[in-house]
Amino acid sequence: MRKKISLSIFLLLLCASGAHSELSRVYHPYVEQHEREIEYGFLLRDAGNTNVLLNRAGVGYAWTDKFFSEIYLLTESITHDNQQVRGYEAEFKWQLTEQGEYWADWGLLIEAGEGRDIDSHEIAAGLLWEKELSNNWIATANVFIEYESGRDVENEFESAFRGQLRYRNSAEFDPALEIYLDDQDRALGPSFMGALKLGGKKQIRWELGVLFGLDSRTPDTNIRGGLEFEF
Repeated sequence: MRKKISLSIFLLLLCASGAHSELSRVYHPYVEQHEREIEYGFLLRDAGNTNVLLNRAGVGYAWTDKFFSEIYLLTESITHDNQQVRGYEAEFKWQLTEQGEYWADWGLLIEAGEGRDIDSHEIAAGLLWEKELSNNWIATANVFIEYESGRDVENEFESAFRGQLRYRNSAEFDPALEIYLDDQDRALGPSFMGALKLGGKKQIRWELGVLFGLDSRTPDTNIRGGLEFEF
């Protein structure tokens, strides 16, 4: 019965597509109790004659071995000039299953966002899935449903799919292939990630990816990256 339920959820995951945030990242379903982190992420988009730089800075804490929360400040700038605050975001992640307990690992992510310069409110729910395909290959998928409302935006439901196929090379360096499908972007490209141990529970995680637009609405080149200091 559990395998049938898990298979049904997985098929739903594979069929979903749509829109949630701007190519932020692929989330993993795991939580480590009492972990604290400081995070910075960016997305550099080739928007015609100008490059748009989106920034995200946040702090997070794992309250239990199942529940993690994080708050973000979101900014936007044009090639580092005229930077301004775009809004705020909060994330809440639950690890639903123990790692390796079932045929795949599951998590749930809830996000809420608020615009500062315009009247815009967003709330989203995402299902996180990860499976170890072999000793070296790991597949991860996220599917999101989002509702956006406010006086300055169209009230509507949207959805999004993100996927990652990662090759486990070493703790310091793993290559991967990522895909992002939503109402704003359809992009595919390579990414690289790793962790640098600093002693004890301290470590720095990094990610860097280049995503290429798959349709005329998506910028041809999107460079995304991130740093997390965990302690």
